[in-house]
Amino acid sequence: MVWRKSDEVTVLELDGMTISRLSRRSLLATAAAAPLAPAVVRAQPLQHVDLLIDWKPEPTYAGFYIARDSGAFARRGLDVRIVEGRGANVAAEMVGRDNEYWISSSSAAATAIGRSNGLPIRSLAVYYRRTPTVLYSRAEDRIDAPRDLIGKKVGLVPGSVTIDEYRALLAANRIDRSKIKQIEVGWDSKALLDGKVDALIDYEEIAPSELLAQGRKIAVLRFADFGVRMYSLNLIVNEMAWMEPARQATARKIAEAVQEGYQLVRDKPGDAAAIFGKIFPDLAPRYIEVSMQIVARQLAVPIGSQTRLGWEDTLKALSSLGLLARAVSAEEVAIYD
Repeated sequence: MVWRKSDEVTVLELDGMTISRLSRRSLLATAAAAPLAPAVVRAQPLQHVDLLIDWKPEPTYAGFYIARDSGAFARRGLDVRIVEGRGANVAAEMVGRDNEYWISSSSAAATAIGRSNGLPIRSLAVYYRRTPTVLYSRAEDRIDAPRDLIGKKVGLVPGSVTIDEYRALLAANRIDRSKIKQIEVGWDSKALLDGKVDALIDYEEIAPSELLAQGRKIAVLRFADFGVRMYSLNLIVNEMAWMEPARQATARKIAEAVQEGYQLVRDKPGDAAAIFGKIFPDLAPRYIEVSMQIVARQLAVPIGSQTRLGWEDTLKALSSLGLLARAVSAEEVAIYD
C-alpha cells in the first residue's frame, strides 16, 4: 500500500488498484464549474387593466397600441386591454362615472368641459400640444381661410367635440355662424365626395390623410393656424381612482408605457407605421405612412408633458365661447409632477 499526495488529489495504490480522493479545494472548484440546475421561476401574474381610447384605432392612438404590442405594458406588470370609444365627450363622461373605465384618452376640450360640468376627471398627460382639428375641402373650392366659409355648407358630426372647436375657430376670426349652413353628417368623407357639403371637420391625420393617400386633391385648413390655441389628445384619469395608491401607481405605469410608444412615433415614424400596419393590416399602408408623419409632428416635447400655461390657454379659449359650465383652473383640470 502506497500513499501519494499532491495539492489536488490523494492517490492510494493497493494491490494493483488506484483509488483517488479529490482535495476540498478541487471539490469546490468542480462544483463551481458544474452547470446549475435550472431554477424554478414563478412569473408574477400581470395586472389586468381596461384602457379606453376615445375613438376607433387610427394612427392618432399609435402610442397606445405600440406600447401594448412592444411589451411596454407587460414589462411594467400590466395586461392592458385597449377598448374603442365613441368620442372624447363620451370617454370623459365614462371615466367620470368610473363604472367600466377609470382611465382613457380624451381631448383637452372634452376634459375641461367635463370638469366644468362636475365630472371628477383630471389630465395626467398631454400628447398633442395643439389641436390637430382641420377643416378639409375639395382643392378647387379654394377654402383657404375661415372667411371663405361664408355662404358654404359645412358638415358637423353630432356630439363631437370638434363642433366646439369649430365654434372656437369662428369666434377667433369673428365670423357670424349664421352665415354658414351647417349640415349633420357622419364621420366618413362621403358627404364631401358626394357634393352634399363643401367642407368637413376631422383630425388632420385621419380622414384628410386617408384622402391624400388615395391621391385626391383636397385643401386643409388647420384650426391651430387661425387662432384656436388649445391642447388636444391627452390621457385622463378618474380623480377618485387617482387618490387610491394602487391605481395611481398603475396610472403612472400606463403613462410611462404610452410615452415609450409615442417616443417611437416621434423618433421613427416609419418604423411606427410598419408596426401599426402589422397590428391593423386592413388599413392602407400609404394612409398609415402619411398619417404617422402628421402624428409625429403633433407630439409635445417631451412626450406627454403639460404645463399650466398650456392649460390656461385652453381654458381661456373654451371660456370665451361660453363652453365651460363654471370657471375651471389649470390646477383643477391637470395633474402636475
